Amino acid sequence: MVLLLTVELFAVDRWGAFSDPFPIRDALLYGESGVMLATEGGVRFRSLDADLVFHSEHGLETSSFYALAMSDYGVFAVSEYGIVAQFEQEKLSWHVQNRSYLNNNVRVIPGNAKISRNILVIAFEDRLAFYDVAQSRSILTIDRLGSYELKANPIRQILIRDDSLYVKTDRAVFARQMSWESLSSDRRLSDPGSWVTLPKAQLVEGLEPRDKSTVKVHGKELKNPMLFDADTSVVLWNFEGGPGNFLVGSSLIAYCPKGSTEIVDMTAYAPFTIGSTYEIATLPSGDVVAASSDGMLATGNMSGWNYPIYAFNGFGSYTSVLKMMKTLSVLPNGNVFFHVWGMTYQIYSDAMTRLVYGYTPYDGLCFDNFEENYPVSVGSVPAPDNSGFLVATSSKKGYSIVYFKNDGEVHCASQVGSKSVAGTIYARLDEDGSWLIYVAARDGMDVSDIGDLDVFRFPAPKSNGGELANGKRTTYKIGGPIPVDMAYDSVASRLWMVSISNIFYVDQENDTLISPSSMNGMHTGDYTSLATDVHGNLWVGTSSQGVYRLTSKKGSPDTLSVLHFSERNGLLSNNVRDLAIDPVHGVIWFSHTNGVSYYQRNDLKDARANMTDSAKVEVKAYPVPFRPKLHARFTIEGVTESSVVSIYNRGGALIKSFRNEELLGGKLEWDGRDKSGRWVTPGVYYYVVNDGSKNKKGKFIIVH
Repeated sequence: MVLLLTVELFAVDRWGAFSDPFPIRDALLYGESGVMLATEGGVRFRSLDADLVFHSEHGLETSSFYALAMSDYGVFAVSEYGIVAQFEQEKLSWHVQNRSYLNNNVRVIPGNAKISRNILVIAFEDRLAFYDVAQSRSILTIDRLGSYELKANPIRQILIRDDSLYVKTDRAVFARQMSWESLSSDRRLSDPGSWVTLPKAQLVEGLEPRDKSTVKVHGKELKNPMLFDADTSVVLWNFEGGPGNFLVGSSLIAYCPKGSTEIVDMTAYAPFTIGSTYEIATLPSGDVVAASSDGMLATGNMSGWNYPIYAFNGFGSYTSVLKMMKTLSVLPNGNVFFHVWGMTYQIYSDAMTRLVYGYTPYDGLCFDNFEENYPVSVGSVPAPDNSGFLVATSSKKGYSIVYFKNDGEVHCASQVGSKSVAGTIYARLDEDGSWLIYVAARDGMDVSDIGDLDVFRFPAPKSNGGELANGKRTTYKIGGPIPVDMAYDSVASRLWMVSISNIFYVDQENDTLISPSSMNGMHTGDYTSLATDVHGNLWVGTSSQGVYRLTSKKGSPDTLSVLHFSERNGLLSNNVRDLAIDPVHGVIWFSHTNGVSYYQRNDLKDARANMTDSAKVEVKAYPVPFRPKLHARFTIEGVTESSVVSIYNRGGALIKSFRNEELLGGKLEWDGRDKSGRWVTPGVYYYVVNDGSKNKKGKFIIVH
């Protein structure tokens, strides 16, 4: 977190997420009318009238949770790898008490964190940990019970009853009497011989096998098929809570009112129903569209998500995820392009509410089929003049480039590729108006296959009878895996690429591809996605290390400074499949296996059109009146980043001036203090925004 605080003092630093809060790993009754749920998409609270999901940005520092426990000391959540967090009900947030178990890189046994008084017992796959929640410290970790090592005899279930701890393993049930209040002084706790091995015939209430044949509430047997898979109950927890019972399974939340056998399904998390995402793109409005591995598309923003539509029923996760597809493309008019692997190419309009065109392999069009009636594309991109979309379709005779026009026409430059399989694609206008199209090329379908980068120069179709033809190809040898994503830095006029193991850029003057020589702090490899922001910074997603922001030092692409963002900062998951930047609201979005997350910063907002005739936002100041002890900041937005903003008192004395990094994204945030750090006095104040010949003025009131 220290790293973030050193970035810039005036940047908005707001994280958020929307997740698919399943599967449910543990549950407990919270209050009389709700359940707290540990899921792989956060900690969820579900009641009859509330549905909240807590993620990294709420203080949890991760989003995959395996166990819950509650005592007089509070509610505690234990993450997949042993982070211990405590719930702060008044703030509706969490704070991490302990993260020392993370170093073991061993998973918690789902549902197996039990608490007695101040001692939390956590069962891991190869050890048993004792943790003091009152002192926020680990007491002891043991890896052996009796004559068995837990690595070879793994724990299946633990149970606390009064002063006894029971541990059920594959081979036996062990028991030990505990002095919970003085456990830290129990010298024999680490002695494997201090545990009693129970006879196999001895049954322990609470460790008996679950009855999978029936579900009973107040003595009544429920028959609702929602509660069963075939003849087996899917209910793992049955809580009697005030006016009824909560019935919870790994993918079920149901409620049965007292005195009734009717079932209310409370499973779905309405704010986010698209599930696992693998690709995300921004719309001109600032909203985003995401694609799921189940074949769904959904639009959303920081306030919430719309119900998804099916691009194709039954679309599986295999190709979309493993091939790192980047087929979502968006035009300035809002049209969205999408490819369903092996099936269709689709164009949507009107904020994804209308399918304009759908192209299938049975339409007799010019695009390739890799197998019979089986089209394959990994990437798509808007045409350089926004007249449509470009896609490379794989073919065993050499891939083709397909031009899908806004009017529905389809034109192909057939079999022009250097290899059979096309990867990701990028296109831009050259200085002479011709189209430059970059295509990653390989012979196999795997993202780790060695390949080349093909660069095509085509005459603009509007000057060529509408056809994409007469192109010339230059091929760059990569000598490693081909790019999985490309992004153009418009500040330095430079195309960047990432493969799964490398970052490089096109040096067209020397006709070569170059990797930066210095990226200190960057984890090598594991890359999945790439984007550039309005300042030319590179944002790189990875499959296990979160996200990196790379900034050129003194304008050099060969020496990059590195900032790292992970779950501890606010990411939903360190597995980032794709990312996209919204310059309207200054937000970068990330897609994950368990949902999406976002990060809002001033410097991601595009302020280049501010204070011009085409500006979408006028210079404005708020709140008025400004109450420094009530409002966190006084904001002036809609300015240019090259402005100087000055604040004067009623007598014309300068109170404070702001410039450069303080105006990133065209937004100033002032805390109401003068140059000496003191609160300014109440009264009338004036602000002046000056950017050369452009000036804006206004007044506001400060009230204490």
